[in-house]
Amino acid sequence: MTPPSSGVPGGGARPAADLPLAHPWFAIEWHADGIVRIWEPHVSRLLRANMFLVKGRDRDLVVDAGMGVESLRGFLAPLLDKPVTMLLTHAHVDHVGSAHEFAGDLVMHAAEAEQMRNPPDDWRLSFDEYPEDKRRRLQAAGFDTTGLLIAALPRRGFDHRAWRVPGAEPTWLVDEGDTIDLGDRRFEVMHTPGHSPGSISLWEQATGTLIGGDAIYDGLLIDTLPESDPAAYRVTMQRLRNLPAKVVHGGHRESFGQSKLRLLCDDYLGNA
Repeated sequence: MTPPSSGVPGGGARPAADLPLAHPWFAIEWHADGIVRIWEPHVSRLLRANMFLVKGRDRDLVVDAGMGVESLRGFLAPLLDKPVTMLLTHAHVDHVGSAHEFAGDLVMHAAEAEQMRNPPDDWRLSFDEYPEDKRRRLQAAGFDTTGLLIAALPRRGFDHRAWRVPGAEPTWLVDEGDTIDLGDRRFEVMHTPGHSPGSISLWEQATGTLIGGDAIYDGLLIDTLPESDPAAYRVTMQRLRNLPAKVVHGGHRESFGQSKLRLLCDDYLGNA
C-alpha cells in the first residue's frame, strides 16, 4: 500500500451519488520489456496497486488482481489469446480483488492462502465502514482515512456498499525457487517477506526484470501492519539490493531501474 497525497482522486468525503462514471476503469502502459502495467486511476492512492500482464509463447501471466471494482479479466480479454495464470504477490485487498476470475490457475504463497480463501469481512470501499482500530493504525502511519476509496463509479447502478472481495481457492502454492514458465519466458519465485509473510517477487534473470509486489516500489514501504515483520523485511531489502536488475515493476507507482532500486533498499536499511 502507498500513502495518498493531497488532491489525489479517491480522498475526501464526496458522496457516492455525486461520483462520475469512469470508462474504462483501468489504465494501461506498455513497457519495452514486453510487460504491460495496469492500474485503477480512480482508486485512492492508498490502494491504487499495479497489475502486470506478461505475454508468453505458451501461456500468459497476470500478476495481481487489483481491487475487483470492475472485472479485470473482462478488461484484459482482448489481450488474452492463450491459457492464463494469475499470480498473487500477496493477499492484501488491493492485490486480490479479481483473483476469483482466474480460479483454476491461481498461484500464491502458502502463508497467505487462507486469507485468499476467506477474505476479511472488514474490507470496504469507504473508510466510514472500516473498524476503528484499523483506521487508527492507518492514521498513525500518516494515511488519510476519510471518505470513499474510489473517486468514480465503474458503471451505473454500482453500489459501493455491496462491494466485497470473493474468496478463491489457490491452485498452486509456490515458494522460493519455484519457476513460472511461459514457454519463452521463465520467472523464478523469490520469497520476499516483510510487508506480509507470504509476499513473493518474480525474477527473470535473462532480462534482468524484477516484479516486486509490495516488497519494493517507489514510495513509502509499509512494515507496520499487524502481519508485517521488519526484521524479515531487512533481509528482503538486502537480497533485492544485490540483484542485477535492469527494470523493477513494483506493486505501486511507476517502474524504475537498478539505481533507484539500490536507493530504495539503502533508504529502508538505513532507517529500519
